[in-house]
Amino acid sequence: MHKDQQDIAQAWFEQGIALANVGRYEEAIASYDKAVEIEPGHHEAWYWRGVALFNLGHTEEAIASFGKAVKIKPDYHEAWNYRGNALFNLGRPEEAIPEYEKALEIKPDAYYAWYNRGVALGMSGRDEEAIASIDKALEIKPDYHEAWRNRGIALGNLERDEEAIASWVKALEIKPDDHIAWNNRGLALFNLGRYEEAIGCFDKAVKIKPDYHEAWDAWGLASVKLGRYEEAIVSWDKVVKIKPANHYGWYNRGLALFNLGHDEEAIDCYDKVVKIKPDYHEAWNNRGLALFNLGRDEEAIASYDKAVKIKPDYHEAWYNWGVALFNLGRYEEAIDCYDKVVKIKPGAHEAWDAWGVALVNLGRYEEAIACYDKALEIKPDFHTTWSNRGSALGNLGRYEEAIGCFDKALEIKPDYYESWYNRGLCLVNLERYEEAIISYKQVVKIKADYHHIWFNQGLALFKLGRYEEAIASYEKALEIKPDYHNIWFNQGLALFSLVRDEEAIASWDKALEIKPDYHEAWYNRGNALGNLGRIEEEIASYDKALEIKPDFHEAWYWRGVALFNLGHTEEAIASYDKALEIKPDYHEAWYNRGNALGNLGRYEDAITEYEKVLEIKPDDHEAWYWRGIALGNLGRYEKAIASIDKALEIKPDDHEAWNTRGFALDKLGRYEEAIASYEKAVEIKPDYYEAWNNRGRGLGSLGRYEEAVACFDKALEIKPDAHIAWYNRGSALFNLGRYEEEIASYEKAVEIKPDYHEAWYWRSVALDDLGRTEEAIASWDKALEIQSDIHETWYNRGNALFNLGRYEEAIASYEKAVEIKPDKDEALYNRGNALFNLGRTEEAIASYDKALVIKPDKDQAWYNKACCYALQGNIDLALENLQHAIQLNPDEYRQLAETDSDFDSIREDSRFQMLLQGR
Repeated sequence: MHKDQQDIAQAWFEQGIALANVGRYEEAIASYDKAVEIEPGHHEAWYWRGVALFNLGHTEEAIASFGKAVKIKPDYHEAWNYRGNALFNLGRPEEAIPEYEKALEIKPDAYYAWYNRGVALGMSGRDEEAIASIDKALEIKPDYHEAWRNRGIALGNLERDEEAIASWVKALEIKPDDHIAWNNRGLALFNLGRYEEAIGCFDKAVKIKPDYHEAWDAWGLASVKLGRYEEAIVSWDKVVKIKPANHYGWYNRGLALFNLGHDEEAIDCYDKVVKIKPDYHEAWNNRGLALFNLGRDEEAIASYDKAVKIKPDYHEAWYNWGVALFNLGRYEEAIDCYDKVVKIKPGAHEAWDAWGVALVNLGRYEEAIACYDKALEIKPDFHTTWSNRGSALGNLGRYEEAIGCFDKALEIKPDYYESWYNRGLCLVNLERYEEAIISYKQVVKIKADYHHIWFNQGLALFKLGRYEEAIASYEKALEIKPDYHNIWFNQGLALFSLVRDEEAIASWDKALEIKPDYHEAWYNRGNALGNLGRIEEEIASYDKALEIKPDFHEAWYWRGVALFNLGHTEEAIASYDKALEIKPDYHEAWYNRGNALGNLGRYEDAITEYEKVLEIKPDDHEAWYWRGIALGNLGRYEKAIASIDKALEIKPDDHEAWNTRGFALDKLGRYEEAIASYEKAVEIKPDYYEAWNNRGRGLGSLGRYEEAVACFDKALEIKPDAHIAWYNRGSALFNLGRYEEEIASYEKAVEIKPDYHEAWYWRSVALDDLGRTEEAIASWDKALEIQSDIHETWYNRGNALFNLGRYEEAIASYEKAVEIKPDKDEALYNRGNALFNLGRTEEAIASYDKALVIKPDKDQAWYNKACCYALQGNIDLALENLQHAIQLNPDEYRQLAETDSDFDSIREDSRFQMLLQGR
């Protein structure tokens, strides 16, 4: 080529260099094009043309230009190097490496080529080779800070973080304001868990380059690791301010807010993420978690749905979807989600565990256990699954196996209070209350503010009868959770068991403040009111329980008992009937219904009820016993004894049954056997005064009065105010002729029971026997004040008045006796005698006639009538009546008539004489 042409080409080349130096690359390229047009072999023009094209981003054209340069000048190492850079820039690092190696063949000390080769090797994942290449660059140029920096990156990729840090330190010694090196050094420290030092590095980076969002982002991540979420949010605020479309910044900011419990704000962040990057599945998943925390389960599910549509094998989202469905009680659907999880990731032990929990909620315990077994195959040290497996076994009643599972959980995590707690529940079900309490105490050590543990510890102590300790446990539970109605209820039961009824009622009232429809509390409140004798209130409490739960048979039953105690027997029976409608085999209700019918004197019906009891519960000794009493009340003593014998077969130490058996034998006149029965009663219960009293009565019936008195004395030693024993003692003393002592006994009886008319009556008889007639009358008057319809009292009072010659009063008494008992012939007869003594013979005859209508063989009445007619001068009727008397009792009335002055007026009558002579 001509010299002038070369000069022109060179001028165009130099002009291109000048334009490139000021960044006017398009014009520079035009100049280079002119140069190569004039001189196509101008290698430098081709090279610098390539550089300008590279700077404009026309990388493919740049590569072609560098290719031209090396074709003209194959040893042009700069062109080989730059051609490598262009290929690297296109993301073709493997192709770039041979270009750098060409440059290094030509110029082995081209440190930049060694460096670029190292970077390309690093991008190709060949970090060891990359480090070796960069080390070559640093041998040539030890102060090459980019090489130190990239050496650190390669070491970091190999997880040789300490060496990486050393490289970045070197880079920063050379160039302290290298923000990238500070950031990378921070990342290596982060990887080593040295978060505070990492933050120091990120701080340096952002001080050098405040808009360096990568460093702000890393600073946020380090703050999260230190639990400093507020600081992390400040960092991510910087990221999104610098780069609003940085979805990672919004995502990480959302995570930090989520960890602080600011779920609404977290959702806002995730919404920003999915607006920028709609297919960001992690953001949809975490958005779901935040919505779940807010209880917005349906929206959470919609978010998880989005996540799995983007990434169908995203097992975390399927799992979380399952949890949300579980929370909505949609257990079958939740199981479908967990099934998806384990299909994607068969080793997802959490999903197998959650699947088991869902099955438990469906009551499918065996299947749940199979799921837990799967989880434990994958992760044998998963304490939660061991605990859940134990709970499922517990639900199946396999408590021993359940305890074994809880023990496994506690081997792995000794402070897992849920397992200690559930272990205690199983021990309670096995009635091993002491061991249960030991388990509960472990929970208290770990989590003393867990109200359930104090509550259940109270229940176990209650079962052991340690009521005071149970109450203390319930009080601890109430300190933690005062609005838990069950604790107040059970505290009431413990107080009730200590007979602290007022406090128990107060406890149940607290339970009812919290839960007014708590029928068990109303029911037990009724029981306590019953104990306090506040029966009307007791019934009102049962009525409240029955308003809430009309089929509550126990409440109907106890309502019946309360009504019976108030004397409302018919209503009580109606209440027992309601209990029996609900529970026909409720033997207690049949039993008490029997008692109520017995109380109404309906003994046959009562017997039927007791027989119902015995159909249901043949060994109910009380039913046999009361059946015996009802039979006794019907006078069927043999059957009564047989029934009581059945009661005694079941419960041989039932002193009352022996006593009642004795009473029935007494009624049959089998006094020796009766006494033997009473002796059994006092052998069992030596202070059983009723049996001593009855034994005395039995002995009295056998005429063994001294022994009888000794028995009554024993009864009175035990119960000095037993009026019946004083009364019976008096009766025995009467038979011994010890009247003064008899009277003293009756006086003790009426001192104790002033309205005891029988004692007043027999006191009168004793006084009369002692000739203390006036006192006897006063005593009969007392008896009549108490009970005026006793004919015997009026009759004997009449006799006493008659003996005192107070005939008019005597007549009035006899008349009262016959008013009460019109067929009382003795009273009519003695009334006749009193009238006779008053000379009122006509009236006397009328009274004798009445007596004789009742008792025609009453010889005295015939005789006294004869006397009346003789005194009236009515010879015929006198003789007729005397004849009747003699016919009934010839010797007595012939002898009596011979000397009786009443017959003086007819004594000479031949008919009278013939009667006397028996002709």
